[in-house]
Amino acid sequence: MQYKLAGKEPRAVLRYFEEIAAIPHGSRNTKAISDYLVRFAKEHELRYFQDEVNNVVIFADASPGYEEAERIVLQGHMDMVCEKNADVVLDMETEPIVLVLDEDGDTLRADGTTLGGDDGIAVAMMLAILEDKTLPHPGLDCIFTVDEEVGMDGAEALDCAAIHGRKLLNLDSEEEGVFTAGCAGGVQPHITFPVERKEKKGLPFMIRVSGLRGGHSGECIGLGRANANQILGRVLCVLGKEFSFRLIRMDGGSKDNAITREAEAELLFPCGTDRAAVTAWLDGFAELLRNEYQFTDAGISLAGEWGEETARRVMKRKSARAVLCFLAVFPYGVQEFSPAFAGLPQTSLNLGILKTEENAVRAVFLVRSSVNSQKDMMADRVVSLAEALGGSAELSGCYPAWEYQAQSPFRDIMARLYEEQTGKKPRIAVIHGGLECGLLSGKLPGLDAVSIGPDMKDIHTPNEHFSLRSADRVYQFVLSLLRESR
Repeated sequence: MQYKLAGKEPRAVLRYFEEIAAIPHGSRNTKAISDYLVRFAKEHELRYFQDEVNNVVIFADASPGYEEAERIVLQGHMDMVCEKNADVVLDMETEPIVLVLDEDGDTLRADGTTLGGDDGIAVAMMLAILEDKTLPHPGLDCIFTVDEEVGMDGAEALDCAAIHGRKLLNLDSEEEGVFTAGCAGGVQPHITFPVERKEKKGLPFMIRVSGLRGGHSGECIGLGRANANQILGRVLCVLGKEFSFRLIRMDGGSKDNAITREAEAELLFPCGTDRAAVTAWLDGFAELLRNEYQFTDAGISLAGEWGEETARRVMKRKSARAVLCFLAVFPYGVQEFSPAFAGLPQTSLNLGILKTEENAVRAVFLVRSSVNSQKDMMADRVVSLAEALGGSAELSGCYPAWEYQAQSPFRDIMARLYEEQTGKKPRIAVIHGGLECGLLSGKLPGLDAVSIGPDMKDIHTPNEHFSLRSADRVYQFVLSLLRESR
């Protein structure tokens, strides 16, 4: 293949990142990239195993002089969130993303899609380390998990019996100079409302909510950004007080862990409805929303499009009333901030997927909390609300919080080395996003874990990008950490 980043540092890391980007590897579509890792292990004569869910672990023996050193675990996930702009025709299930290097020569992004730096950069760094037989290091257990972005299913399924290291360096963070030492746990409530329909004649009207910034539902949930699904529900509830209409469908979002950027609803108004009045109302409500979100989502837009008079299968009033009531009152965003870490969300939830079918409306949330009892409480609130309105609920993708440990010898070594190299102290942080360290800590007793990564912005959105220079600095730090780990 032709390498767009040839000559850029870190060369081996970026070469592998380009190869990874050429393989479609969204969550639950990881067989190809898993097999790629197996081929790599075979070509480099490294021990490995691949399990039935496509997790891969590759082992490297210690370099001469490091035989007595404690093994180190390097870890990242191979799946990416697949999001794209509305005008992008790329099929991310079957076609490679297109990499774009900005004119500054440092910022790497994709053409209208997510980049997969989360967490392709971890995979690329580990492969570059495993490839280079001249690097000094202890024995390495390199864990490549699948489906981290959809509930950490790979880490949950991983058999850790063959993994002997108890110092874990997770490479799934997005800010250079920050050592992550704890994260929230999560659970996905799947809500279903039954729908009954009847045929009615009227004027179809499509409402689209767009222009939102979106973002990672852990990293960005505390920034006050709007969720298109919530906005759509609010618009419909208020619109229903002014005009009579019947609901046909509502759809928005495709990932539970991304703040929904776009959503739409299809309505049927009675024949003879004053179209201009409805359109004017929508324009006025859009101005109201732009005022509310002027500092966080100034580009928010409401657009309406009328169709020709026709007969459509609409939801019966009882079905529509239950769904609209749920959308009007469900909790969204940060519910409680951490009393221990200023400004850190402790508990939140995000409605990431809203989907209408012929006989049902389905909604998928992601609840996050660094306190497991609050995570359970918020999931119970969503479930109770849905059931009170005639819906049903199931929970999936439950993973524990990675609780902060005040004492961490591995983190202390890393902090000392970082300060020696940069003259700056790293910032020790707990994050509201989810990392696999919590699950792995439960499988590997005595695990001492830290997460780091290069500067990466707007993950889980088509504006995702990272800094090549930051990636190089982080990679060099990892190499020095391995070299110092005798």
